Amino acid sequence: MPWIHIPEDDEDEDVARAVKPWRSQGRPTPGVIAPMKHAPRTLRGVMAMNNAVTFGGSSLGRRTEELVATTVSAVNECFY
Repeated sequence: MPWIHIPEDDEDEDVARAVKPWRSQGRPTPGVIAPMKHAPRTLRGVMAMNNAVTFGGSSLGRRTEELVATTVSAVNECFY
């Protein structure tokens, strides 16, 4: 259980709008993203930047880019 209070996805209108990409797919908000729900505007900005820079910026394709990101996280022993 986290010691930081993480707002529920429907806690207020701004949070609900910020997490809509995951909720509309029936997925929970990723744990690495959830703490940013305290600042929904920032969350949306970070995700927009992440999507623009990380995925789709190469000819590898989304699947391969996700595999590379997962491998790097595993090698770095990321806990999330």
